[in-house]
Formats: sequence, structure tokens, C-alpha cells
Amino acid sequence: MTDMELSRAPTGCGTSSGHFSETVKMEAAHAMIDASSAILLTKAGAMEACCQAFRIKMTRRVFEEVTVADRPGERRLRALEGKVAGFAVVEDPTGPLPDRAAADLLRLHPGERDTLHHFLNGSARFVILDDGKGVQVCRRHAIPHINALLCPKILHHSERLPDAQQVRSLFDRIAGLGRYSKDVLAWARQCRRSDLEFFLNQ
Repeated sequence: MTDMELSRAPTGCGTSSGHFSETVKMEAAHAMIDASSAILLTKAGAMEACCQAFRIKMTRRVFEEVTVADRPGERRLRALEGKVAGFAVVEDPTGPLPDRAAADLLRLHPGERDTLHHFLNGSARFVILDDGKGVQVCRRHAIPHINALLCPKILHHSERLPDAQQVRSLFDRIAGLGRYSKDVLAWARQCRRSDLEFFLNQ
């Protein structure tokens, strides 16, 4: 994984823990996810809960990348396909890259490129990614995005993780697994529900 950054809003797996609530209050938004974010969420034990809060889509290329034998979390991620309603593997995008973003997308790793290509084709409301170059492309092209670090707060606001201490524990777990800058960590710690509202509703 490259250095990880955080969007300020568009305006900038294992078995899930028993701490995660089954309450559903809002219609889940569709999100494309990259390999780095999927691995972080899986290692932290939050991927299945995120599949309940969002409708997560992963390209075939990314799925093959994260399910290489003996890669951390590969068995848990492989178990999601076809078995968890909020998780879908979609075929790699076909057709030309969107003209406005083609040059930037071609500089990305194929997995991130396909993930953003699918988003630009209208496959999701936003993107979950932890690839620094991918984040830069999102910023340049106004692609709404979050990283894995914000998922605990989104689980909390969607009533999947109601206990504040559990939110802090999961946040710290992801922060320890990833390579986040001090600025990203500081902003993620203090961001409010209003900063994340776009990512909560379809």
C-alpha cells in the first residue's frame, strides 16, 4: 500500500463481531473498494459489517489480487463472494476510459484504475480506497471517496456499531494496520456525522 490520505468530503473479513448491530435504518449506498482498503478492513475484522452498512463492489482484478493464496485475509475475503448480500465481485470494466480522466487513470495500478473506471461509469455512489495516488486522482476529478479509517465512524452513525468505545477501538486497530499521516489521523478523529452524511445515504 502507498501512503494513505483522506477525502474531506465530496463537497471532500472474517466473521463480524457480536458487537455489530443488525439494525438497518437507512438504505445502503453502493461503494467501489480497492485492494488496500479491503485488506485493512478484513484484518481489522470489520469487512462484513461494512458489507451491511454499504453495498460493496470489487472488481474481478482486485478480488484476484486480495485472494492470492496466503495473503492476509484472503480466505475471509474469498468467503464473501456469493455468500454475503452486501458484497459483489463485478467484472473488470470494458470500453474506453472517460476522456476527462484517462491520463490520470492510466498512471494508476490496474486495480485502482479499474475501481475508479467503474465509478466513473456510474457503478457506485462513492469509492473506498487507501491508495495515495488513487486519492489524488479522486481529488482532481471530484470523485467522492473515503478510506478504511472512516468506516468505524460510519458504522457508528448507521447504528451498526453503537458503542463509542468499540468505535475508538476499531479506529485504533485500523490506524495501527495502515500507514496514515498525522494530519489524516487528526482529521479522521475529529470529523463529525455531518462530514460523513454523503456516505451514509444512497
